[in-house]
Amino acid sequence: MAPTAPTRALDHGDTGPAAHALAQDRGADCAQCLRPSFTARLSQDLDRGAAVNLIAVAGQGATRLLADLQWLAATGQARGPRLVANLKRYRASLAGLTQDLWRQSGLAGTAPASFGDLCDRLEREAVSGVLLLDHFDALLANPDLDPGYDDGFLDALNALRNRGLGLVCVSARRIEHRPLLLSGRVRTTSTLDLIREDLPALMHAEVRLEITRHAPPLDAAGQAQLAQAVLRDGQPVRFLELALKRIGDGVDADLPLPQRLDRWQRELRRERRTLTPRALLRLRDMTITSWRSAGLDRLPWQGIADSIKAVLRPGGGNKG
Repeated sequence: MAPTAPTRALDHGDTGPAAHALAQDRGADCAQCLRPSFTARLSQDLDRGAAVNLIAVAGQGATRLLADLQWLAATGQARGPRLVANLKRYRASLAGLTQDLWRQSGLAGTAPASFGDLCDRLEREAVSGVLLLDHFDALLANPDLDPGYDDGFLDALNALRNRGLGLVCVSARRIEHRPLLLSGRVRTTSTLDLIREDLPALMHAEVRLEITRHAPPLDAAGQAQLAQAVLRDGQPVRFLELALKRIGDGVDADLPLPQRLDRWQRELRRERRTLTPRALLRLRDMTITSWRSAGLDRLPWQGIADSIKAVLRPGGGNKG
């Protein structure tokens, strides 16, 4: 589903009433949201129990979108609680994920014994609600996954829509047809029944409104320069957050703004090209999964990969 378009095209310098109308064209007051129109429409779908695979690569603002969806619930503009979790943090602990979501729910009584029990309790006691699972990719092609992430976990997620509960699973690529490691074995495809949603590109008016909300020490021309630089960047939200913080902190204040923005963008580009320990471990995970998919569980790759992992731990390669 594509987001509803505004009633007229916005001029690149427009931050007045027409731009603010983006926040209200779907009924909800999304004036504080980064993508007002898309957020309002998705919020309505989730209140009706939609299950969504949100496709968003790094730096596009998916985590901010989840925070905005949660803000709508906190301000009484959603039917029930919206519970957010970063699955990178909980890929090795389904129990930890369950307890975090339970804590956010604010419900009373004994904590649920399982993820399925949590979903039961939300249906009975919260009336409605939404699970917002960021970095769902952490459960894909991951040989170190908690064995609790099994078929029952997928079944519980699929059952949410029948319970009137919404679901968002954020991933860099479509979850469907991607291998899942569950309980030490490989499923060739995901059985999750999700509607695909691509996170839309930021519009100029949305970037200008976000800059205005943060009120950086820039004149109108400087804010326009910042907005243009953000829209040119491959990871616009990541760059916008960094630029706003550095401008506020006075970093490189002796340089003209265009030079500062160019320097910071080049710094981020170098960072993105760097092969980090995390990227190497991700390569390890994908390789193990591919070999297991081919039925090659007993090859010595596991030992090699564990050795690489040990070296990449802090201090692991420093033996004099």
